[in-house]
Formats: sequence, structure tokens, C-alpha cells
Amino acid sequence: MSWWWPFRRRQQQRAITYQDVWGGGADPAALRGGSQERALRLSPVYAATRLLADSVASLPLKSFAVAGDERRPMPLPNLFRRPAAVGTRYDWLHRAMTSLTLRGNAYGLVVATDASGWPSQIEWLHPDDVSIADNFAAVPVWYYKGRRLDEGQMFHIPAYTLPGQILGLSPIGYLMVTTETGLLAQQFGRDWFANGSTPSAVLETDMEVSKDAADILKARFKQAAADRDVVALGGGVKYRPISVPAEESQFLETIKATANQIAAWYGVPPEKVGGETGGSLTYATVEQNSIDLLTWTLRPWLARLEQAFSLLRPPAEEVSFNADAMLRTDTLTRYQTYRIARVIGLNNVDELRAIEDMQPLPDGLGTDYAPLVKAPADESE
Repeated sequence: MSWWWPFRRRQQQRAITYQDVWGGGADPAALRGGSQERALRLSPVYAATRLLADSVASLPLKSFAVAGDERRPMPLPNLFRRPAAVGTRYDWLHRAMTSLTLRGNAYGLVVATDASGWPSQIEWLHPDDVSIADNFAAVPVWYYKGRRLDEGQMFHIPAYTLPGQILGLSPIGYLMVTTETGLLAQQFGRDWFANGSTPSAVLETDMEVSKDAADILKARFKQAAADRDVVALGGGVKYRPISVPAEESQFLETIKATANQIAAWYGVPPEKVGGETGGSLTYATVEQNSIDLLTWTLRPWLARLEQAFSLLRPPAEEVSFNADAMLRTDTLTRYQTYRIARVIGLNNVDELRAIEDMQPLPDGLGTDYAPLVKAPADESE
């Protein structure tokens, strides 16, 4: 992708309508039913992708004007205030992350531009509806539902890319064996508990019993058991229940192993998707847990999205997420941090009050950035 945008100096004429993107109200589950939706039926896959999508979508987005090494905050462009016709910015970011984490690609159709020709609205497309003429071509040719798109209509964000290829690798495609194993374990467990895999008990006798006699004996026993009546067994017949240990009947080992593998693929803590953390690792505080998740899991995703979104704006502008919003601290620690930021002149009072959703001080009293650090007159001071 290049920072130059083909529609930068002219208004876009829509070749694809709103109905082409969103459809006429048909049930998408009935139309799709592919591996993506099927994989989401496995709880660790759903939990991992939900964690990533929710975390990224909930972060505030900021825009900056760049001049050399200086970055000045600027109003957020319309594209990132109302990026799609349906839903909020949270929904828009959530759709992009869901597509990236499941299929390794996010496909955005540019449906509107501003007066300068930069995109002002982008609709994310279902990956099954998008195709490419040549995955190794220098200039990609995109198709949406079999219709060739004009140059610049497609905004593409890949993940898990290989050198020389345009499309990103599909995590679900490479996780197919793992997800199949997990889904089969769930299905077999359901059948087991529904008595579809093994009988619940056996009536035993040393005497020879014909099929008709066995059917009558079984029917009488089931009738008495259903009525919670006393069961009278004769002819040397004995009742022996079949018991299954809980860890076997619930297939916990298989399910946990599947969850750990999926957690490793997505780089999320296993305990957040139903798996188990190896060793005796514990987190001292909730804040430390959040820092670890932000550093090792979310930061690469944020960097990928920030660089891609910045390509949708002029080269003198950048877009970034406020990752600090994810770090939650107790009140005392937060106020101590504010005090340090004010003392060294990092923030003024109005900026700190804005973080706490408070109004600025009157008459510009909170706009001073001057550091409050002063050299002590003596040791006692």
C-alpha cells in the first residue's frame, strides 16, 4: 500500500450500492456456513478472537499532525468518527479485528470520500465475497462477489503475511485440525451424556434369555425406574450400573489441550480461553496482567492497524490508539502518577482534569506547563 490514494482529488462515484454491501435482509448464516462460522462454535476460538477484538475496539483512537519529529494532536477525521453507515466505531473496529483474527485479512470497500478525495467511509466485507486475480501480482486486481473493483476501491489489511504474497495466511485454515478435534470432542461429549455412546446400565443373568424375554425384562425395569418404584428382579437377574469418571466423561484433557493450542496461536493467556497456565506463574496485580496482555499480545495488532489507518490520511497525518486507556490502576496510584506528570511539566492541570472527565479550570488557570520542581534551599527542606 502507498500513502497516495487514487481518489484523493476527486469525489468517488459509487459503482457498488449500499444493498450490494449489506444485502437485502437475508440471513447471512444461511448464506455462509463456512469454516469461519463453524470455528466460532468452538469456545476457545470464540474467546480468543473476542478478547482481541473487544480489547482493540474499546481503545480510544487519536489523530496527529506530523511535522518532522513533532506530533500535534488534531481533531479526529470523519472516517474515524463515523467510519461506516451501520454501527459505531467500536463495531467497525470489532469487524476488522474479527476478520483479521479468523481469516488473516480485512477487506474494506471505500464507499465514500471527502472533498479532498480521501476515504470518509469504509465498509468491511465478508472474506468469502472477496477474491484476487493473482496473489503474487505486483498490483492486485480485486473482485467483490465476482465483480471487478476499480483501482483504489479496496482497502486491504493483511496479517500473517509471507514474502511475495498479497494475502495474509488464514489462522482458521491452519488451525483446522485443532478446531476439528475440539468440535468432535464437544460433539462426542454431548452424545455421551445423551446416552448415545454407551448404555447407562446392564441387567445380567447366568441363564439363557431369549430376545423377547430380554425386551420384556428391560421394558419392565425401565417402567419401574421411571415411576421411581421398587424393582423386583427374578431368575438370577442382577443390575449393574456403568459409571464413567467425570474427567473422562467430560473430556477435559482434550478440551484443555485444544484451548492451550489455540491460546498459543493467538498469543493470549490460556486461562482466558478455557486452558491452563503452565507452571506457577501468577500476576501480582490486575495492572500487571493488563500490561502483559498489552505488551505481548495487543501491541503488534495496534501497530498493524495504526500504520494501515494512517495510509487513509494525507502523509502529514498519523493515527494511533491510546493504549494507556487499557491500564487500570487504583485511585492512589493514579493520583500519584498525575502528580509526577504535573511536577515535571509533562501535563498541565487541565489535561489531567480531562482524563478524569472534569472541566478545565476557569480563566486558563490550568494551562500552565511550567515544571514545579525546585531546588531545595537546604537538606531539611
